[in-house]
Amino acid sequence: MDLDPVSTIMAWISSYGLIGLFAVALSERFVPVMPSYGLFLAVGIAAADGAWSLPGAMAATTMGSIVGCSSWFYAARRLGSVRSMRFLNATGRLFGMPGDRMGRGIASFRRNQTVLAFSLQLVPTVRLFAPAFAALLDGKARGFLIASAAGIAIWNGVFIGIGFYVSHSMAQVNTTLLAFAALGGLIVAEAALFWIARRVRALRKPGAVLCGI
Repeated sequence: MDLDPVSTIMAWISSYGLIGLFAVALSERFVPVMPSYGLFLAVGIAAADGAWSLPGAMAATTMGSIVGCSSWFYAARRLGSVRSMRFLNATGRLFGMPGDRMGRGIASFRRNQTVLAFSLQLVPTVRLFAPAFAALLDGKARGFLIASAAGIAIWNGVFIGIGFYVSHSMAQVNTTLLAFAALGGLIVAEAALFWIARRVRALRKPGAVLCGI
């Protein structure tokens, strides 16, 4: 008998329909019981099994994530910079995000808030803290939320779509193992992007010499 706790959780959520999906996507922004990619893979698999429609699942989870993201933003802004930073550091340590990485995230927002509001929604763990980064820097709410909503829609849609496609392509799918495989893929992709970014920065430095020229 295969051990698949993620599917067990999704079976419970499916009894509440799209409202349950909205609620779990909202709560995931504050209490990530399971990684979001695992959650959305499971949502796609459940959609393939008829628990809900694929468009309905994408809409419900995207709206839930956007409401959660907006709540983070306005809550951090109301707390003020000192208390927000203290809370961010404590929460970051709880979820394995060290203070230096938190500091780099805040510094990144200072350079280009709108682009990073979108792109950081595509980075595991960091995506949860991006709204607080923007609030700490007094980012414009409208621009931040629109850019974040676009990133959220892509993140949710990609993993729900993968889960839906895999479920139709394979007779039996262990959602938990699929989530671990997705994590491995994300780690490889992030490492590749990090290496490319370092190479680009190195080549842009004054005096950099291209090999072969």
